[in-house]
Amino acid sequence: MIIFLDYDGTLVPLREFPYLAKIDPKRKEFLRKLAKKHKVAIVTGRDKRSFSQVFGEVPPELYLITSHGARIYKGEKLVADFLKGKTPDLGPLKEKLRELPGTFLEEKEGCFALHYRSFEGDESKVKEVFCSFIKENPPLRVIEGKKVLEALYGDFDKRKGVERFLKFLNWDRKEEVIYIGDDTTDLDAVRRVRELGGRAYFVGRELPEAEGFFGDVDEVYRFLETLQEAVDQY
Repeated sequence: MIIFLDYDGTLVPLREFPYLAKIDPKRKEFLRKLAKKHKVAIVTGRDKRSFSQVFGEVPPELYLITSHGARIYKGEKLVADFLKGKTPDLGPLKEKLRELPGTFLEEKEGCFALHYRSFEGDESKVKEVFCSFIKENPPLRVIEGKKVLEALYGDFDKRKGVERFLKFLNWDRKEEVIYIGDDTTDLDAVRRVRELGGRAYFVGRELPEAEGFFGDVDEVYRFLETLQEAVDQY
């Protein structure tokens, strides 16, 4: 079985600031053991540096797909690189955001994310600043998630991340594929997995694109435990 797992909001609860979303050591160890039974890939919008800050060293059993599919790691080793786009100078945007306390700019590989979960003012002002910047520095794609705006300057997203990973594995369509995510950034991947005959689940809400949903992160882990137990019975 091939299991794709989003990180923020799926494997850990969403936090006010991205650097606070650290994984519980016991759950990290559980994922390592699960990856001995199945092929497990964490698919995140974070770059490797940001992910390492909250996850620590990636066990060699786990795969990691960073920046919405830009790079694939096996443990700590980079095994595939699709990063081509270059992020523009974010200095002017940072200056504008000084006037909007509670916003947070996350620089990534070939993209950036503007978080405003802690912003208490008029959210349209945040979007206005964001739109003004990308008008002058057009990205290939913009993704709006939960209190976050992302600008992608490379040809990658989680759908492509899934496709590239399956190609990397030489997937023969015999292994079942599962995807679990929680945000609009996961929707393209959810749709693609369903198109390929796999199962896809959403966290926090029901969506027509997904086969089912989990109420919270705890339910995700309970489901993953059933996948591990099913293998242990054989």
